[in-house]
Amino acid sequence: MYPTDKGDWVRFRVEDVFLLGQEELLSAPSTGTEMEGAIVDFSDSGLKLRAFAVVEVVNGQTMVVPVEKLKLITPASSKNEGR
Repeated sequence: MYPTDKGDWVRFRVEDVFLLGQEELLSAPSTGTEMEGAIVDFSDSGLKLRAFAVVEVVNGQTMVVPVEKLKLITPASSKNEGR
């Protein structure tokens, strides 16, 4: 696992999302779908600091994802995907 910080672009699977708002739940992509976005904040879980990342995805939705489920998008992998 790579250390992550605010502003990092990450990728995650929809089924790994810990928390969706009511509106996001209605429009969430199907399971098995990978999403990507930027970390905008972190949340703790009890004594575990930065256990969850608040990720803003491309369409402006925010999703809470366990940090250990995130894949950091590196410049090399972005180039391989046509970015």
